[in-house]
Amino acid sequence: MNPKTISLFIIGLVVLAVVAFGGCGGEEVTPAPPKPGEWTASTEFGELGFTVNSDSTGIAKVSFDFAEFECGGVQVSGGISVENPSLWPITGGQFTVDAYVRPWDIVIRGEFDETGTQASGTWEITGTTCSGTWESSRAS
Repeated sequence: MNPKTISLFIIGLVVLAVVAFGGCGGEEVTPAPPKPGEWTASTEFGELGFTVNSDSTGIAKVSFDFAEFECGGVQVSGGISVENPSLWPITGGQFTVDAYVRPWDIVIRGEFDETGTQASGTWEITGTTCSGTWESSRAS
């Protein structure tokens, strides 16, 4: 092999090692689990709340506080909660809640940051064009 080929081969090995081991010299950081308890977020419809269970493996309850919100020709005000005894799972720091809140089916998608103290995501009322985003934080 000529020197140029050897250099390219070595560069290729270094790139492969960096990709395979996730970076240069640092250990991969395992994200912290989300903080258990009540979380709240302001949204276009009012307030979204959800409860992370005590071992941070799932969402046990979601609540909606509608502030004269209109979607699909229907206006709603007031609050409602939906509980799921079997939990909506949190996997890889992400979760999806599909809750029927009469007259709508609302899908909440969320992701926790690596500290487990902040979350953000989207909400969508299926079958309509009503959707938006949310952000929440919880003290450590």
